[in-house]
Amino acid sequence: MSSTFDVASSRRSIAFRIVGWFLGLLTIGLSIPFVVVAFVSDDPVQVIHRFHVVGGFAGFGLIGVFSILFVLHPDWTAVWHCLVAQALAYLFGGLMGGDLISGFWITGVVGLVALGALAPDRRSLLRLPGHPSVALLTYALLCAIPAWIYAVTNAELQRGPASDPHVAAHHWSGVAVATLAIAGAALATSLRGVGWRVTSAVTAIAAVVFGIAGLVFAGDAGAPPGDGWSWLAVAAGIGFWLLARVEAAREAPSA
Repeated sequence: MSSTFDVASSRRSIAFRIVGWFLGLLTIGLSIPFVVVAFVSDDPVQVIHRFHVVGGFAGFGLIGVFSILFVLHPDWTAVWHCLVAQALAYLFGGLMGGDLISGFWITGVVGLVALGALAPDRRSLLRLPGHPSVALLTYALLCAIPAWIYAVTNAELQRGPASDPHVAAHHWSGVAVATLAIAGAALATSLRGVGWRVTSAVTAIAAVVFGIAGLVFAGDAGAPPGDGWSWLAVAAGIGFWLLARVEAAREAPSA
């Protein structure tokens, strides 16, 4: 009986790693070539997608990063919380854009369910940490307001004519998903589950990269209107990282 249980547990562990790495490499690996092309190509067909590709990847690529982190550290509940936020971002972005299935945004929910079902300690995933940060949560909520407005605006454009190349490539909904993903990761991190310091850094980097993409590709389709909003994204990312460091210092035991 014990041997049968061990075999089943081992198979589930292997499946868990395969699903996590597959989701991570699929999300990140398939996007990197497009990111590189966005910087090096002068082809007008590619140039018009620069911000969508780079800025979008900064957000929707998070699910890949968190999937790999979860495989490496399945006891890090903060990573799981961020994965839940990513799945919701994919779901809401896809529903608002009307391309949940055709844009493959349903993969966020499918990936989350698969990872949760195969996780080594499924019960721990249902327990919320008992020490969320009010400061981080408040900061994340404030940042989520403009992020939501921006996401809704882009998602509405996804319902435009099929002749729009950005509609055909699901780029409008992609930016909506990316924006919600970054905001969601910040909210999830504020719960301060195990590993939250790492997720705070990943989230901050994503926000900064998104803002820099808006500055580098200002004026491109999907980029925030005016440099001010892009600088705000950069500042928000840096501010979140600094606040997380302050909270971490307060949490650390005194000497």
